[in-house]
This record gives sequence, C-alpha cells and structure tokens, in this order.
Amino acid sequence: MRTFKISDESYERLKRFIVDPFDDTPEVVIERLIEIVDKAKSRWSPFDTCYSPDEPSRPAEPPQEQPVPQSEAEEVIL
Repeated sequence: MRTFKISDESYERLKRFIVDPFDDTPEVVIERLIEIVDKAKSRWSPFDTCYSPDEPSRPAEPPQEQPVPQSEAEEVIL
C-alpha cells in the first residue's frame, strides 16, 4: 500500500464525495472516482468533437427546415 499527502483543501473537496461517513474511507472514495473516470473514458471518442479546441464550445443549434420552392412542392390529392 502506498501513502501520499494531499492538501487540506483537496481533502475537504474529497470529503464531499463521501456517501456513508461510517464506511467511506478516502480510499473508497478515490476508488469510486477512478471507476467513474474509467466508465467515462470508455464512452468518449476523439471523433465526437464537433469543434476545434481553439473555439469555445457552444450548444448545438436545432436543425431548421428549409422552405420548399412552390415549383418543387408535391400536390397531394385525397
């Protein structure tokens, strides 16, 4: 087992992820966070990006319908 030091600030942030104060040790919380990151990495693909890293991200715009010219419109007879 390895021992490492973290700042008081990081430790306070880590404590926010404690679900059960009687059973959750810092190690349990770190393991849970590692599992979350592993699952997220397995779902992420570098081909999912729609913008260049230099551009700020922006919400997707809903597709807009293009008007059909009257000459190309189909006539429906009932």
